[in-house]
Amino acid sequence: MLLGLKQGIPVFCLFDKRYTANMQAQSKKHAHLIHNPKAGDRECTKSEIVKTVTGCGFTCTYASIKAEHWDRLDPHTTLVVVAGGDGTVRQVMKKMLARTMLDRRLAIALLPIGTANNFAKALDIGSGVAALGSAIKGWTPRPVDIGAVGNLPDASFFLESIGWGMLPKLMKAMEATASTSLATAQQELEMALAKLIEIAGRFKPKSGTVIIDGKLYEGDYLFVEVLNTSSVGPNLRLAPHANPSDGKFSVALLEAGQREAFIDYVQRYGRAAGRGEAHPADLPWQLIEAEQVIVRSQSRLIHVDDELFTSPKGRPVTVEIRAGIVDVLV
Repeated sequence: MLLGLKQGIPVFCLFDKRYTANMQAQSKKHAHLIHNPKAGDRECTKSEIVKTVTGCGFTCTYASIKAEHWDRLDPHTTLVVVAGGDGTVRQVMKKMLARTMLDRRLAIALLPIGTANNFAKALDIGSGVAALGSAIKGWTPRPVDIGAVGNLPDASFFLESIGWGMLPKLMKAMEATASTSLATAQQELEMALAKLIEIAGRFKPKSGTVIIDGKLYEGDYLFVEVLNTSSVGPNLRLAPHANPSDGKFSVALLEAGQREAFIDYVQRYGRAAGRGEAHPADLPWQLIEAEQVIVRSQSRLIHVDDELFTSPKGRPVTVEIRAGIVDVLV
């Protein structure tokens, strides 16, 4: 290649074709699409999602979350697209959080096609491929907080919430209930609310202590929930004003004496949700903002997002905020 003349002598520069090809590859925008093809009502097909991503100027690698090596990323990847529900998002985030500080920080785009989609709803992310395309083209990364969990083997973080009491009991009951006969995700949510009311009527309160930013709370609790997002489980909004980007948790404490008020709340919530109305504003549980929480509970069953764990009674579990460590396109 002729670069110019120096004292009348032509000056040439030789390029290694492999080097040039590598530089061109690095300049391309590449996305890694992780899809749960069995999530929700399956309203978005593989081809539609891939077409949306490539239509935003990206090359795209597709991987089903059900396949081996779904987390094997092309080294030029700058965007990870997650098409699935809350469980799929959690699986992907496990891999993202395992990356080292020297790895490239990747943006994450969500296509919520699960049953509850609590994490996406907390970020006001719309459903459908049109919303996905708008988020990618707009490229507005929102730093999102993560909850760091200590002294609970095999559980190191949460995106939505960690909790003791009735809600892990509900999740265990739903795991044992066959939902294949349910036609829609909405029917599954309605069944979960009905099951929650049933559990709330007979659940035995568990004694516990909760230390919130150094202040001690003690009592017999129907549930203790530490939330990064507003909703848990069947879209039950425990912390209406929770913001997963503000560097704080919301701690929800439901005491034994609030049982009937809680059942009434869930019944009204279910009716309002079915009519598309606003959620009831009067919350029967206590809400406290926090950055650090230590929970000692006589309840052995704990949920971390949608996963269940067991822990010895009374073992202290610590929860701390990790502010803005994940970038999600909104």
